[in-house]
Amino acid sequence: MSKEEHKEMKIWKKWLIVISMGLVIGAGMAAVFLYIRTKDKKTTSVMQSDVVSDLQTDRGTDVEADAVNTSASSDDFLVSSSDLSSLVENVLPSVVSVECTVEYSGSGYDPWGDMFGFGFGDDYGFGSTYTDESSGTGFIIGQNGNEILLATNQHVINQAKTVTIRFFDGTETEAETKGSDSFYDVAVLSVNTKKLSDETLKNIRIATIGNSDKLSVGDMTIAIGNSLGYGQSVTVGYISALDRTVTVDNREMQLMQTDTEINEGNNGGPLINIYGEVIGITNTKYDSYSGGKVEGMSFAIPISKVIPIINELMNRVDLSPSEAGYLGIEGKEVSESYSKAFDMPKGLYVSAIDKNSPALEAGIRKGDIITAINGRSIKNMDELKEVLSYIKYGTEVEIKYSTRGSDGYVEKTVNVVLGKRSVFETDKS
Repeated sequence: MSKEEHKEMKIWKKWLIVISMGLVIGAGMAAVFLYIRTKDKKTTSVMQSDVVSDLQTDRGTDVEADAVNTSASSDDFLVSSSDLSSLVENVLPSVVSVECTVEYSGSGYDPWGDMFGFGFGDDYGFGSTYTDESSGTGFIIGQNGNEILLATNQHVINQAKTVTIRFFDGTETEAETKGSDSFYDVAVLSVNTKKLSDETLKNIRIATIGNSDKLSVGDMTIAIGNSLGYGQSVTVGYISALDRTVTVDNREMQLMQTDTEINEGNNGGPLINIYGEVIGITNTKYDSYSGGKVEGMSFAIPISKVIPIINELMNRVDLSPSEAGYLGIEGKEVSESYSKAFDMPKGLYVSAIDKNSPALEAGIRKGDIITAINGRSIKNMDELKEVLSYIKYGTEVEIKYSTRGSDGYVEKTVNVVLGKRSVFETDKS
């Protein structure tokens, strides 16, 4: 071998050594990188719930109710962002299908009789009633003695003649409406435990309630519901926006927006996070507020905003007008424009107050702004009247209100014992 060939061979050997060392170093760095990625990868714990009647606090919203509360006990369920099967399996026993039979009344107008002087009458169908069926979803929120309590949308069970609940194991039974609130579009249903088998009672679970106030845009969400009435189905997405103001039926709702697909039949079902906690109540009623359903744009009621309402509905009793509590005020709503223009808190502005009324005795004065009763926000007289309509006179309630001081409005809290309405105060609250 010549000197030149020997020299060229040495050069090639050096390059081979350099390339080999590069490959070894690269493989080593890749191994270290994969180790770090695997080490830092987090798994998420999912809460497991059992039907219980006492409150157990968890990482979510604290729920305070006199009779029952949402509750859960945690277990060692682990999920990753790519596999939600264990989470869904854990949550499904708390989700129910809601099937309603709704009865409508005809207009009673017979066009033939109007045009020709004779008609077919009620036997033909004019002025008669007819029934229709609708589907929705609900979820178990508590147990009160012999009652299993469920939450859903008010519009799902509105005007329903019968409400049938189907649990995850296929068991069907009729439910009663415990209470409903059309303003917040929530309702609480009850099922007598005597109608359910021991096996069903053993397997169903109370949903874990999360805290929607701690959500961030981009958080993963999962919707479970009776989509199109075909039974429970699962869709996955993310929080697109928070505190989205949506106006429907001349009232504003602060809703969360998600790209999780929510179809008809999902109404009233749970929107959950990756911990298996309910963070919202799905609602397709608001999906078409802009004139038509928009692809990838769905809405849900934030659970933390309606927990006080749900707790009230759990314990609501029917009262006659003479039994309803009396506060003794008249007021007007502080609109958004007034609130911004005059730096006033939004709520019910007290424009008049009765002498010797419970409100006056508690220290509330004309010009004050009532913002909440028993944790439920109050914006106008209709909301105040609705709240007082199911709280009996003699009951003590907590009222939050703002009064104007030298440096602006100051928030105060006072306990008021509701009075009894007299025959001369039937139009007042």
